Amino acid sequence: MRALIKQILKEELSGKKYFISRLIEMGFDEESAIEELKFIVDNLKDLPNEIILYRIVVADSKSDIDLEQVGSHYSMDKHSLLDSHSYVTGYGENYFLLKVKVPKKLIDRNETILNNILYPNEKEVTLKNKGRGIEVLSIKKIKI
Repeated sequence: MRALIKQILKEELSGKKYFISRLIEMGFDEESAIEELKFIVDNLKDLPNEIILYRIVVADSKSDIDLEQVGSHYSMDKHSLLDSHSYVTGYGENYFLLKVKVPKKLIDRNETILNNILYPNEKEVTLKNKGRGIEVLSIKKIKI
């Protein structure tokens, strides 16, 4: 049991070091990188148990969207998503805005932290298992 705890702590520490090194590569000094990582992690911890997320999918019709595996990359900010089209994915003639409800336990914590470091303006949340297990609240055809 003690060895398992040591291994978990070692992996967590090495993860923090990795994230801090990525922030330094992005132009932060070490102290600012530590503060930025703390800010990102705290925001993730403070999310409610269920959150609303958005994603843009390209398809010919709504029926072409795989609702079992809607995808991994989402935004918490619908307006930023629509303004930047950051997460456009798929193939087809039409654009659809998906609004989904996600239990916090489906968030891929490490990938979300990394994507928030690499793309700080996107307010991305990355999900486990390509979005399996989420609740699709609406699919709205949009023009881009």
